[in-house]
Amino acid sequence: MKILKYIIVVCTLLIANCNYAQSLDSLLQLVVENNPELKALELEYESELQKVDQVSQLPNPEIGLGVPVLRPETRLGPQVLMVSASQMFPWFGTYKSTKEVVISMSKAKFERIAAVKLNLFNKVKIAYYQINFLNEKAEILIEFLEIYETLESVALAKVESGQSTLADVLRIQLKLQEFEQELNLIENQKLIYDAQINDATVQSFDTKIKILDDLTNAPILSFNLDEYKKQIRAHHPLMVKIDSEIEVSKNKQVVNSNVNKPKIGIGIDYSLVGQRTDANPEFNGRDIFIPKVKVSIPIYRKSYRAKNEEEALYQESLEMQKLSIENKFLGLLLKYKSDYDNAILRVELNNQQIETTQMAYEVLLAKYSSTGKGFDDLLQIQNQLLSYKLGLKMEKLIAFMAVSNVDRLTDY
Repeated sequence: MKILKYIIVVCTLLIANCNYAQSLDSLLQLVVENNPELKALELEYESELQKVDQVSQLPNPEIGLGVPVLRPETRLGPQVLMVSASQMFPWFGTYKSTKEVVISMSKAKFERIAAVKLNLFNKVKIAYYQINFLNEKAEILIEFLEIYETLESVALAKVESGQSTLADVLRIQLKLQEFEQELNLIENQKLIYDAQINDATVQSFDTKIKILDDLTNAPILSFNLDEYKKQIRAHHPLMVKIDSEIEVSKNKQVVNSNVNKPKIGIGIDYSLVGQRTDANPEFNGRDIFIPKVKVSIPIYRKSYRAKNEEEALYQESLEMQKLSIENKFLGLLLKYKSDYDNAILRVELNNQQIETTQMAYEVLLAKYSSTGKGFDDLLQIQNQLLSYKLGLKMEKLIAFMAVSNVDRLTDY
């Protein structure tokens, strides 16, 4: 029987895939461990942290050395060599505020990691559910292959008894060919979703994904929009990232304020003085040593005011971004909830239709088996039954994808 051939093929594929059997949770763990996009962002985050030590370092001291070509004479002797050294210090708190800028920037980098992880998890989940749907679709097609082969046997018997024509047999055979072709297409479609998961988990692209999770029943969605709204505002990685960027901007204003305060410097000037030979005054040849204090006074403050205004406007822009993201996410959540609710309603409807259609099919099959009449009605009802069963699996897939999309916005 043809059906036996397809059962053997499917069983062989399942056995071959056992070495690659992975649960959804294990695949998500592989994303965390292996995904290069996440690894790149983690390294970027770590590199950002290295800037903390860089910004807390004092400016390099300045050292000068001078040898006069024409030695200036002093009362105690000629100046032979002049050395100077100085060190500038920023205003109090400048380094602390600069460190805060870098720390806030690193927080924003870290939240990017979490946001990308949510999207990757959703990508893997959707592909996993698609593979499960294709497996279930293949099982239904194999079931209907067997049913149509039974119909083919009944039709052949009716042709032999003169109660039917060969056209009935040919129509059944056309349908069998459609099923065979569809099963081949399913295996090709699964390769696409296998590749998506393998790309995210960094497995070999020829790895076959076998479904281990129990996805028989439609998922349950607990939905609370008010709680989701609070959760998104406080904890969603994109919102926390923007909060960190606002914090960066505010810290930049503090840094700008400190930078535009006086800088203090200390230093020394030292001159080596030779002894006079034409006279011998008290302290003849004594060197010159001069401690110095310097102050850099910020007189021109136009750039300071412009920088503060720039950061204030940027903070307003970020607040608007937060509001836009919140509204977008709430709208998406309502859409996903609607998708889920509609899918669950259709699941219930399809179950009812399958039950009723199955009973009608059995009645029509008994009629055709005994009289050879009603073949068109028999095929029509069988096609409806196939449509309802495939529709049931599709609606369940839509429900799983809706829950996954809700998790992408709320589960972190």
